[in-house]
Amino acid sequence: MDELESFRRDAIRTLSAALTSDQLSVEQFESRLTLVRQAPNRATLDAIVADLLPSGAYTLPAGLAPAVAGHTAYSPVEPAEVLRIATVFGSSKRGGTWTVPLRLELRVVMGELTIDLRDAVFGADLLDVLVHVTLGSLTLIVPAGAQVENECEERYSSSSHSTRSARGASPIGLLIRITGRVFLGSLDIKERRRTGEEKEPRGWKNLLGMGND
Repeated sequence: MDELESFRRDAIRTLSAALTSDQLSVEQFESRLTLVRQAPNRATLDAIVADLLPSGAYTLPAGLAPAVAGHTAYSPVEPAEVLRIATVFGSSKRGGTWTVPLRLELRVVMGELTIDLRDAVFGADLLDVLVHVTLGSLTLIVPAGAQVENECEERYSSSSHSTRSARGASPIGLLIRITGRVFLGSLDIKERRRTGEEKEPRGWKNLLGMGND
């Protein structure tokens, strides 16, 4: 990698950090990202991000570290109003038995984030999930039987909703409403049964193609 490309990557990291800390809107981020990719020299790059570097040097904010690495178990507690999780230039995952807030705000920039809710404890029958994915991927694993409404705006992106592992599950009265924006990324929703939950025994219904896989 030549020196200019190294400075270009630093500028993109600066923009990503500014987006995650709400210094830039998604539209502003996209506009400046285009300018960074087209910048012919370091002076131009410095000018594009100058107002985002009051200290004169790029420092990754502590809050941008992956929220939780691997599965972490929590004792059931009163749900918080909002939980914000951000992943930038990395990969993080949250799962296990944990108390879900009333609202999740998830931000992914050039990284991967997995939120596993199948074993979670819910304090209400409605969970609002606000997502902002830019050049990254978000996987949301929801409990079998939950109703999911995906209202995200997608630009040059893709989304999927897999229910294969949850076939035959009864409704559990939980609505998960997903809003926000996915730009040059992906959103994958997967319905899964609780860890250790047994599938229907393979009997005559399965042999006739009437049971679960």
